[in-house]
Amino acid sequence: MHEDAKGKTLVEDDLTVSAATLTALERAIGTPSGAGTATLVPWFGATVGGESTAVDGLGLDLSRALLAGIEYEWQRPFAAGETVHVRVTVDDVYRKGANQFGVVVAEFTGADGALVQRQSVTFIERGSA
Repeated sequence: MHEDAKGKTLVEDDLTVSAATLTALERAIGTPSGAGTATLVPWFGATVGGESTAVDGLGLDLSRALLAGIEYEWQRPFAAGETVHVRVTVDDVYRKGANQFGVVVAEFTGADGALVQRQSVTFIERGSA
């Protein structure tokens, strides 16, 4: 893992919340509350720029990597058709014993600049045996 990645911006972009994506998520959830739940997480922030966003940004060795946790802070649901701005950054990189940890944060803001959602994803790269 790149210890100097802390503070690095991995992706910054404007995204449109697709009604089709929300509908597909609703179907996948398959519950009476699926429509509302789908508006809460239309993206996994660590992969907004592509599946390797966090892997490349942190320099993760996938043969030793684990997903350690995901935290969400919601201010409001996403709305179909709205455009949001996302910024994905490496919030922290640190070591505990033989293991390294990397924290990737995605912040989604609305057209008014107000926070819609903040996602914090922690990865562990296990030390070599």
